[in-house]
Amino acid sequence: MPQRGSVRVPATSANLGCAFDCAALALNLYLDIHVTRRSDLGVSVHYKGTNPDRIPSDESNLIAASMKKILRRWGKDYGFDLEINNQIPVGVGLGSSAAAIVGAIAAAHWLTERALYDDEMISLATEIEGHPDNVAAAWHGGFTVAIQHDQHVAAYSSPVPDMLHVGLVIPNYALPTEKARAVLPAQYSRADVTHNIQRAAVLAAQMFSGKFDFHPDLFDDRLHQPYRAELMPGLSEVLALKHSSLLGLCLSGAGPSILAFTKTNAPDVGEAICQALRQEGVESSYSVVLPDNRGAKGWSFPV
Repeated sequence: MPQRGSVRVPATSANLGCAFDCAALALNLYLDIHVTRRSDLGVSVHYKGTNPDRIPSDESNLIAASMKKILRRWGKDYGFDLEINNQIPVGVGLGSSAAAIVGAIAAAHWLTERALYDDEMISLATEIEGHPDNVAAAWHGGFTVAIQHDQHVAAYSSPVPDMLHVGLVIPNYALPTEKARAVLPAQYSRADVTHNIQRAAVLAAQMFSGKFDFHPDLFDDRLHQPYRAELMPGLSEVLALKHSSLLGLCLSGAGPSILAFTKTNAPDVGEAICQALRQEGVESSYSVVLPDNRGAKGWSFPV
């Protein structure tokens, strides 16, 4: 086998407003993982990139720990050196954990020279990460929907054209997913569930048809964003924002990042969102990102 293998995993944004826990979009921010097998059982981690203060550089690192867990499951015990280059902000709702886990599984397969199949990747990543939406999009790229039955996950993806600009607003604080989930109710009304199902079905139909006839009401959500707003100053005001170029607004994953879908005037929309947050005492940064249609599957190690 080659001395060093590499994989690139994109950032992902789950939920997309109405599609709570069932859909996600891959974005062109990347986690690059380079792995080298060692002759002993040691593990080393060298990290470069965003939020270094949030990333362990020992065996507790999520990529290293996931690789060791997977290798033990397969009855293997290899040492390895990891070089990690990361563009994905950590703890802001852009799928950093999912990217790490998908990358770890791909790296473990490479170390053992095993073939890597879609269903195995998504199901194993979901078992470790806890939810199928982010990991499915990180692996397949594009817009991805996923369903889970017991331990099996099926995922389906559609490419997204570059004409759809995605404005990304990242507030200057992190929010653990566990905390964002803790505020959600145990039960919902039939009216609220129906409201979301209608919009999620139309959103998926638009994405897979390639029409992208979006409008802000399509992203309206009643299952998670209203409850998470109490943890995120300014979110309610942002979601109520009106702009002639705005096709839709939503929380990215569990937040606090926000996505704005536009075809034109993306910088103007971004500045309006940042200003709304600033009025609530929250500073933020804005950039325009593009969908990633390749996914880690397209960047994976040779077998």
